[in-house]
Amino acid sequence: MFRSVLWIAVCVMSLTGCASAPVAPSTADVPWQDQAFDYRPDRVDVTRQDLFRLDPELQQTIRDADVLRMGPTHRLRFLTTLVFGPDLRRFGYLAGHSTIASETWKRQRGDCLSLTVLTYAVARAMHLEAQMQEVRVPALYDRRGQFDVVNQHVNVLFPRVHRDKLEDATARDVVIDFEPEFASAAKGSPLTEWAILARYHNNVATEHFAASRHSLAYAHYKAAIQADPTHAASYGNLAVLYRSAGLVRESEQMLRHAVALADPGDVPLRALYQLLAEQGRDAEAQIYARQLQARREVDPYYWIGLGAQHLQAGENRRAISALEHARTMATGFPEVHRYLALAYWRAGEAGRANEELTALASLDAGPGASKLRKKFKALQP
Repeated sequence: MFRSVLWIAVCVMSLTGCASAPVAPSTADVPWQDQAFDYRPDRVDVTRQDLFRLDPELQQTIRDADVLRMGPTHRLRFLTTLVFGPDLRRFGYLAGHSTIASETWKRQRGDCLSLTVLTYAVARAMHLEAQMQEVRVPALYDRRGQFDVVNQHVNVLFPRVHRDKLEDATARDVVIDFEPEFASAAKGSPLTEWAILARYHNNVATEHFAASRHSLAYAHYKAAIQADPTHAASYGNLAVLYRSAGLVRESEQMLRHAVALADPGDVPLRALYQLLAEQGRDAEAQIYARQLQARREVDPYYWIGLGAQHLQAGENRRAISALEHARTMATGFPEVHRYLALAYWRAGEAGRANEELTALASLDAGPGASKLRKKFKALQP
C-alpha cells in the first residue's frame, strides 16, 4: 500500500556542506492550482511580524529589567530564567502543533519550532545575538492516519558566549534545544525569519491536510513557498496534496522541485520513484531508485534513523545491526552512542551499553549519558 510522507519542521538536522546550493525555482514556475483548492489569500492570517511578536506583558517585563545594562552572559541567563523558569521546567514539550510566539507564551507549551520562535523573539527584544538554525538528525517517522510524517529539527544558537557560570576566557557557542530526549547541540544551517515563517506555514498546512481541510492546507503551503522558495519540504508536501486531488502531472513537477532543493533528498526521491512506478514508467523510476539506494548506503543518518525505528518497534537486534553499521562510517555522533546504549541494554548486554555511555560522555554531549545511566540503574532488579 502506498503511503504519503509529509515533512514538518519540528523536532528532529541539515549541516552546511561544501556543494553549491541548488537554485530555487521561481514562484512563477510553480504550477499553482488556486481554482482547484478555492484559494483565498485571507485564509493565511499570520505574517512574519505576527510570528515573532511578543506578548505585551512579556515585552514589558523585558523593558522593566533594563537588560541593556547587562553583559551578554547575564542577558542569556536572564532569558533562560524568564522564558523557561528558574528550574528550566516552565514549558512543556508538545509535538504536532506549531504556534506563534505570543500564543506559545500563553500556552506554556509547544513543539520545537514554537519554542525556537519564542526564544529568538525574546533574544531579539533583549538585543542578544541569536541565530535560528536547522540541524540534521536521523529521520524519525510518525504515522498519522493515512500519512507518515518525517520530522525536521530547528533550534537556537547563541554564538560566542560564556557557557560556564563564572565568566572566564573561554567563550563558546551555546545552543538552546527543546527536543525532550535527544536534543542536538550541533551547529546547523542558519535560518532567516522568512525561512522560519515558511516552516511555520508548512507545519500548519500539514495539520490542515491531515484533518482533510484541503483548501486551508493549500493556502498555507503556498504561503510557505512564497516566504521561502528554497524550502524543499513545502514543495514535497504540496506535491502530496496535489496527488490526493488527482493532479498527477503537477504533483510530479512539485516533486522534481523538491528533489532539486532537498539535502538530503530521500523523501522526495522516494515519492518521485513511487509516482513514476505507479504510472508504469519503470525505466525512469529505476534511475531514482538507484540514486536513493546509493545515497542510503553511504549516509550514516539513514542507518541511525533505521536503528531508531527498529528500537521503537522493539526489534533490538535489528537496531544494533543498523546502528553498528552507522558507527563504522561516522565518528563524533552522540546519537549513535545514545541509541546503541539503549539497544544493547534492552538486548541484555549491559557491559556494551556502558561502553557506549562512556563514549557518549567523552563527546561532551550534554547530560544524555548521565540520564541514561540513571535510567538503566532504575530498571535494574
